[in-house]
Amino acid sequence: MAEPEVGDVIKDITTDVQTIVKGEIELAKAELMPQVKGIGIGAGLFGAAGYFALHAATLLFICGGLAFTALYEGLVGIVWAFTLGFLTMAVILLVIAGVLALIGKTKMKFAGPEKTVAEAEKSVDAVTTAINRGQANVRQIAAGHDPLRARTPSAVAAREASIHPDGTVGTGGATQADQFRTR
Repeated sequence: MAEPEVGDVIKDITTDVQTIVKGEIELAKAELMPQVKGIGIGAGLFGAAGYFALHAATLLFICGGLAFTALYEGLVGIVWAFTLGFLTMAVILLVIAGVLALIGKTKMKFAGPEKTVAEAEKSVDAVTTAINRGQANVRQIAAGHDPLRARTPSAVAAREASIHPDGTVGTGGATQADQFRTR
């Protein structure tokens, strides 16, 4: 069986990394879309609050101010009746705008993409493990041993168990090349 060329292996690795990255982007999109929709609704409610605050403050302020003026006219002079009538109307409109703004704020909660972060961490761990295995295989090849030759399940398990996170192979911190030199 012919061994793959280095260029083909690098091309396969590049394709695999691109596939992983595209998958992570699609997962992020799927996870963030519902949150973006909620933010859009919240922004729309803020817009509605602004609309009602502006237009209602124009139309209802005048009507309500005149109505309250009529109520206050019997208690105070005409100038104070106008002042109190329009001031009462302004407070009512500000309370309405505040309630709409609070409702809009509750709709704009945003959480990070937890699933995407977890998948990205898994991908980084998988790539790190693959790099460590590749480095171990290069050390074996440099020592004159073909790591692809022994493919029995026990040989594969023994090789994977002998790769340490720091990139050393075997026991006691000795590299696999050191182990082969002593044979």
